Amino acid sequence: MKTRVPALAGLCALVLAVPASASVGLLHSFAGPEGETPAAALVQASDGLLYGVAAHGGDFAVLPPDGGGTIFRTDASGHLTTLHVFTGLDGAVPTGLVQGRDGAFYGTTTYGGRPGISSLDTGPGTIYRIDTAGNLSVLFVFPGWERGYRPGPLMQGSDGALYGTAVGGSSLYARFPGIVYRFDPSTGDYRILHTFVISDGRDPTGKLFQAADGFFYGTTNQGGPSNSGVVYKVDATATFAVVHAFDTSEGSQPKAGVFQASDGLFYGTLESGGYGGRIFRMDAAGNLTVLFSFGPYSTDGWRPVTNPIEASDGFFYGTTPRGGTSSGSYGVVYRLSRSGSLSVMHSFSGPDGIAPTAPLLQASDGLLYGSTVVGGANGLGTLFRLDAAQPVLLPTPQSLYIDPSGVVGGSPATGTLTLSWAAPPTGAVVSLSSSSSLASVPPNVTVPAGLKTASFPIATKPTKKARVATVTAGYNGSQASGTLTITR
Repeated sequence: MKTRVPALAGLCALVLAVPASASVGLLHSFAGPEGETPAAALVQASDGLLYGVAAHGGDFAVLPPDGGGTIFRTDASGHLTTLHVFTGLDGAVPTGLVQGRDGAFYGTTTYGGRPGISSLDTGPGTIYRIDTAGNLSVLFVFPGWERGYRPGPLMQGSDGALYGTAVGGSSLYARFPGIVYRFDPSTGDYRILHTFVISDGRDPTGKLFQAADGFFYGTTNQGGPSNSGVVYKVDATATFAVVHAFDTSEGSQPKAGVFQASDGLFYGTLESGGYGGRIFRMDAAGNLTVLFSFGPYSTDGWRPVTNPIEASDGFFYGTTPRGGTSSGSYGVVYRLSRSGSLSVMHSFSGPDGIAPTAPLLQASDGLLYGSTVVGGANGLGTLFRLDAAQPVLLPTPQSLYIDPSGVVGGSPATGTLTLSWAAPPTGAVVSLSSSSSLASVPPNVTVPAGLKTASFPIATKPTKKARVATVTAGYNGSQASGTLTITR
């Protein structure tokens, strides 16, 4: 079969010469007919198997050249079965699955819902139900325009109804800022709970989360006082409130919603903020703390578009679609402590996947399962698994800053080393050296466990002529250097 990179992915081609990392188990490389670009989280059903959707592939006559998408099932060994291929009338470009209390799966499609859809007339999208045998029925076709179209992923509330967001509402500058809706699968009742008006949010994205207080919490990618997005809550009676409005100093573009962890606090990500996006924590009153900021070099990840999950070991595990240690910056799997210390579990290289854009799933076997939208044997995406108990990757020296950068001989200076991510539990003992006898450094400096930086003294000697000393830090096969000018 001829390898085809999906046009809608818009990402770099696969570099087959790079070997896959042994730390990730590659379950499946998508080939096209069974799906491609799996961009939604996997779901472990009551039968123990994993279910998911591929946004494209399947029937390539639907929204060519990418196809309308598929629903699939796989076991923990990667034996994959295609349950359904979307044809357009039943929907196109699925957004994800949720298993209902009745054992069936429910989901939405971004497009479709009527015959003869095309790139110029994509259709408003659908809500569907499918059983484990692959029998699919369309429950609802979105009305379109103000009443809703292009829905996001669903969640099932404690009342059994399905809740989600969609494009819609009142047109402003030819844009529809979005709606939150409730759909009852038993009666077919469709009700809009909130229509955004820009000042309280625009473009709701991600999956809603029902918290312990009964409210559904979500985020908008833009809107609010600073047009940086908001966290909001709404209940089944349409009571709505903005919990937090982001400003430019905190970051913007929260694309994945929020979730409530076992400590009762809410967690989420910002695609923009700092150098490469942020992870935040928030209480129910909207008081927000930036837990982690991705760095300028992107070795620890870059621009997160989905949230981490809370695993059974108490850590949070997540992905970023870009960044990492490979030359292609193909994305990472990271581990985050509650104190905000981040370590990289895996850096994708190409054959094992490119651009993980879906949340991870911790299955009943304790392993983490996920997907990438590009990469693999055919360049069309992969399914992978990762053991959360495996050692984290060791960081590398990222920068060495010397302050001041110039001194009179005999005066001291201070070197500050920054690692690419947090030091391992045993700490990182980094070797130090100087190119000149005029500048003396300790033989090594230790970066404490969970931290990224450590400082060390630099002693200098008097000189009759200006000299430049290069101080070098070495760890894990990599180096970072800084220069110090010594004058008379």
